[in-house]
Amino acid sequence: MIKYNYSSRRFLMALLLFILPLSMIFAETGDARTFYQDGLIALSVDNPYSAIESFRSALRINPAYAEARLGMAEAFFQLTEYREAARELEEARSFAGNLRNLILLDARIQTALGHYDEAEDIYRNLLQKRPHDADANRGLGEIYAITGQKELAGEAFSRSLQYSPGDRRVLLQLVLLHDKAREKAQADSVLIEALRLFPDNLAVRIQAAEHYVLYGEWPEAMEQLDRANSMLSGIDDKRYPQVALLNAELSLRKGDPARALNSLQSLPDLTTPEALFLLARSYRNLGREADAQSVLNRLLQYWGGDEIARMFREEYLMRTSNGFNTERAEAADWHLEKGNAFEDDFFYARAYNEFRQAKLLNKDNPDVWIAFTDIIRKLGFPEHYLDSLNAALLDIPSTRPEYSNLKERLDLLEHSEQDSLGKRWNITNPWDLYSAEWNLGVYIVNGSSSLPFHTGAEETLALYFSDLLDILPDVKLPLDSNGRNPQVKTVSSFADAFRMSRAELDYFVLVNFTETSRTFSASAELFLAGTGERIGRFDEMRTGQGMVSDTLHTLSLTLSAALPRIMSIVSVDGNKVLLDKGRWQGITKEEDWIVLRKDAGQPANVDNGLVYSPENFLGTVNVRELSEPLSEGFYTPAGDFNFISPGDELFLLPVPEINKDTHNIPDPAFKARLLAIP
Repeated sequence: MIKYNYSSRRFLMALLLFILPLSMIFAETGDARTFYQDGLIALSVDNPYSAIESFRSALRINPAYAEARLGMAEAFFQLTEYREAARELEEARSFAGNLRNLILLDARIQTALGHYDEAEDIYRNLLQKRPHDADANRGLGEIYAITGQKELAGEAFSRSLQYSPGDRRVLLQLVLLHDKAREKAQADSVLIEALRLFPDNLAVRIQAAEHYVLYGEWPEAMEQLDRANSMLSGIDDKRYPQVALLNAELSLRKGDPARALNSLQSLPDLTTPEALFLLARSYRNLGREADAQSVLNRLLQYWGGDEIARMFREEYLMRTSNGFNTERAEAADWHLEKGNAFEDDFFYARAYNEFRQAKLLNKDNPDVWIAFTDIIRKLGFPEHYLDSLNAALLDIPSTRPEYSNLKERLDLLEHSEQDSLGKRWNITNPWDLYSAEWNLGVYIVNGSSSLPFHTGAEETLALYFSDLLDILPDVKLPLDSNGRNPQVKTVSSFADAFRMSRAELDYFVLVNFTETSRTFSASAELFLAGTGERIGRFDEMRTGQGMVSDTLHTLSLTLSAALPRIMSIVSVDGNKVLLDKGRWQGITKEEDWIVLRKDAGQPANVDNGLVYSPENFLGTVNVRELSEPLSEGFYTPAGDFNFISPGDELFLLPVPEINKDTHNIPDPAFKARLLAIP
């Protein structure tokens, strides 16, 4: 046996302590590199979940591993977590310096965050050094595509492919660009190339499925979705929910809710708001409304602030009048509470909208009627208050104590009622008179919205928006088959909406909606139904609590403000005329309105929004007296004769200049009859 003395043992121990850390460092560095390589492989097959796990493992071993930090940023970018991607990028910057990959990813993140000028500057600086940089050209293409510069985007993407043929990202972005413009042939050509080059890529198969659905090619779409599903390792694959949810969404669009339900029930976690929303849609489309309401109840218990889910839940309750009393009561109470909050903050108009919603949901609830009538009184409309009290007593059972309370209010109001314009002009119920309004249609272009958390909710949102438009004084929307709610149609393109609108409407609107985890935005493009000319585009975006309803309320007001104000003559007495709108519709005293023959004013893309022939200009009306549903004015004719009659229309537009030296332009009907005398 060999013996070691004490000094030898100390020497060996010191040597061991020196060698062990070095071996651990080398081992850890090797492991970090392995994890990093695993992360890159996961990114290459569009599996950011596994990529993040691998990159995190690499960073636990070596926190200064710049490439792993960049990989984390790229993975977060794929998950659309752009701010988290920016944070990881900043962490990498101190280690990576001016690494080209970092600069390119920084530009993409700036693009995603809406900082387009900063991103464009980064790409152009790269192109000054390397004019043939495919990635920088692709980045410019992304910016141009996002900002609506289609031709420039196409050119930039083409340059990128010229310098880097077969770039998968560019190919898919070109497909999306052509699909947005509904250029099917061009999109097909690019997609076929992407499928040829990347037959086993999940992102390519998913985009192919969405592309074919856009054009109604369902067998091809479902084949692509099945191919995508076959690439997964099973329900434990973290990408499985993405494919299952897409399968459910496309199945619902195809009209196959049974397949959608099967796909959703295969999910390992059916408690996310996205899955629950699709589940509720599936049950509703299967005619299982009780199950749909149950799922929506569960969703709202967990996420009470989910406005879109609430709108979807109430959509059915609004369309029907019976059943689901518990759900109706809960929904009405929610709107009552929200309306009371608006009322406490003196936002009476918004409170009125909430109480109106509550009334539509549960008109048998006396509390709803009391809140609804009280807010009308607070808004300062006693005539409408009186009319609403009458309506309330028709719906509230006489056995309820609230009935006597409201009846007493009504008796007091009728006893003290002053002589109104309606009585003076012998109008029995002025609130039931026809009002002159513009006929407007609302359309959704298929595939134009981005609602990742509420797929398929475009119609629900468009219905809510349409209802807000329909209660405004100058707008009338076509009603659905039940005659209860505004009608919304989904179309494949602008051309379809134009074709459907031209014969019967004055205007039509194309709406789309976009949501993120923190924002909601809505856009509405207003067109002339007769010519298809675009009048304008209106955009609104909100964040925080109530962002969906706030966005849609504001959008409805800004869009309606672009239409000319209109009303019509109800009755004529010499130079006095009774008009079909009053203080409730925003009419004010001493306003001068021009008078045109009925249907003579045509909407147009001009400054005042209206064109008409000079011979149809009959004069002006100055509003002298107001009630809430009616107004009275004094008519000044344009010539020597009084040609006005009930039904002629008034517009709040500048009075045209009339050349006094010319002869008065006669009434065309009078002229025809005069000349027809034998």
